[in-house]
Amino acid sequence: MSVAALLAILSLRQAEREETESAARTVATLRVENLAVDAGSAVRGYALTQNPRFLELYHSARNRLPGAVKTLAASVADDPVQRSRAAQAREQIDEYITDYAEPVIFLARSSPADARGAAAGRENLRRAAEIRDTLSKITALEGRRSASRSAHVRDVTSSAIFVGAVALVLSAALVLLFGAWVAREVARPVRETTKAAAQVAAGDFEVRLDEHAAGEVAALVSAFNSMARSLESGRREMLAQNQQLRESEQHKRDLISMVSHELRTPLASVLGFTTLLLEREFAPDEQRRYLEIVDTQARRLAALAGDFLDVQLLEGGGMRLERAPVDLIELTNEQTRLFFSHLDTHKLVLELPDDPVVIDGDRDRLAQVIGNLLSNAIKYSPAGGTVRVHIELDGDRVVLFVNDQGMGIDEEDREHVFEKFFRSSEASARISGTGLGLAVAREIVETHGGEIRVQSEPGSGSTFWIELPLRRTAATPALG
Repeated sequence: MSVAALLAILSLRQAEREETESAARTVATLRVENLAVDAGSAVRGYALTQNPRFLELYHSARNRLPGAVKTLAASVADDPVQRSRAAQAREQIDEYITDYAEPVIFLARSSPADARGAAAGRENLRRAAEIRDTLSKITALEGRRSASRSAHVRDVTSSAIFVGAVALVLSAALVLLFGAWVAREVARPVRETTKAAAQVAAGDFEVRLDEHAAGEVAALVSAFNSMARSLESGRREMLAQNQQLRESEQHKRDLISMVSHELRTPLASVLGFTTLLLEREFAPDEQRRYLEIVDTQARRLAALAGDFLDVQLLEGGGMRLERAPVDLIELTNEQTRLFFSHLDTHKLVLELPDDPVVIDGDRDRLAQVIGNLLSNAIKYSPAGGTVRVHIELDGDRVVLFVNDQGMGIDEEDREHVFEKFFRSSEASARISGTGLGLAVAREIVETHGGEIRVQSEPGSGSTFWIELPLRRTAATPALG
């Protein structure tokens, strides 16, 4: 009985050690697979969107892959079969990074359309499938070995119990108690770990094991739970990245639809009236009227092109400013003259300080913001309405207000007016536009270290204001 018990104990402890090593191999393999998937998803995401965030995720995964591959190689160093597969996986990952990922990232910068193409996507899937297949062979073999060890443990335990049963009653009782302890403290956690590992391999990353175990099994269970948490976190990150990709694709579809809609009318007007002027003779007054229509529609096209260029700047990570001292009073007067000098459908009320108010900023970009606010106030106000422009100082900051008597903005729409492509349903039905002006204005103002806000009620008009820091070296008098 003692010899049988000793053999059982030795066999079980050997099974524990082998199971711990197998679990370490499984953890290392899954870690490599997770980082490879992260790198592949980030490369594909960057190819589709050119979003620098995906490039950062790719570099993070790529930098961690060598360490993970080295850990995997160390864990299978004494196993020729697994060592060969680990080496194969390392070669496949190196080839994926050198022959596919880096060229696609370079291609995404020079030829985005080719990087997003179906061929690049298929190649990404093929190489990723090769890596996953190789790593899956490692985990599958470890799973089979784990199952075999569990069966061996059960056989050894049964043999020990059988030998103890033929001994003295007391010895039999002691052996049975010892067998029960072994089954409770070792065999059950090993079986549960094996079952949980199979669940993880099947895609269930939420499985967890009870960490109240004995000896090395406790370390195994703890390592397994840590691995499962890491895989679950990686899966959530991947789902979030996929959601970002879907949202980016939706924005692109919206932009294409908007471009086709917004460009159609002015292009038709320009082409139609140009054709008339070329084919027929008109009186000078009528000819001038047609030319004014062509000029208006051409300016509208130019404004649309400017909006779309600004969107590229926004998506590229911000815009560069050519900073210089700017007198906000002079700039505001200039913009109001530009918009109201030949406009007799709206009234302008200017309330500006007499003394200069100087800030450090990009004059052209600030003019773009003020012009956008004035243009919106005119567009969304009825004929005969009043547009009020007011500037006041607030400590070391200056605030410019633009108030109109237009249709106003609903409460649920106010928090979205500064988002790209957003337009309320009422405004979209009545007034043309791209929904880009306020998004660009917010980017410009925030790049200057300021804020832009809106206050509005439906039917009562709207007040937009921008708050900018004064030039530190400028002596700006307080307003009375």
